[in-house]
Amino acid sequence: MIWNWQLLPLVLLVSSLASFAWGMRRFFLKPDGDNTGMRVIRMTSSAFAVLHLGTILLTKGIPARQTLAASCVYLLALTLFFWSIQVNRQNALSAAFSPDSPRHLVNWGPYRFIRHPFYSAYLLTWSAGFVATGQWWLLPSIAVMFAVYLRAAQVEEQKFASSPLAEAYREYQESTGRFLPISVGWMKLRK
Repeated sequence: MIWNWQLLPLVLLVSSLASFAWGMRRFFLKPDGDNTGMRVIRMTSSAFAVLHLGTILLTKGIPARQTLAASCVYLLALTLFFWSIQVNRQNALSAAFSPDSPRHLVNWGPYRFIRHPFYSAYLLTWSAGFVATGQWWLLPSIAVMFAVYLRAAQVEEQKFASSPLAEAYREYQESTGRFLPISVGWMKLRK
């Protein structure tokens, strides 16, 4: 059987989703167990995973340039995700929407550029499905997941603002973008 390069985005999507599921189960701390926010993320991402998988499988004749572009976006997402895991392997972070107070501030690795590299990796993954297929019905999934991750980031930033790390975090916010590097200018999605 000859490898069909149009399957590469599908393989990378499955790899990304499996990696993110592993992170939720094995990496992130859940000090108070499951919470509503985590359940929302799990439900929406599960539904959108089926949508993205189906769309990629059923879209015929994806041009090589879209296959390549989407594959690059998926690989960037996976790189960012595992780089963030590596940086935090000694002090795992709390899962999204956990009510605990932050114990440390990470400002190296991908955190030198963006405050929420995990959410950025997830958003890249959702965006890559659209890049691969160009199907408009994937756009709402990106918008919904952006809203969910934005809210999770805001909750985390509020936790920092009311913690002993508040001043250090405020300074950190000045030099980094929320989901994109600050050098991107108007797209930095800060405060």
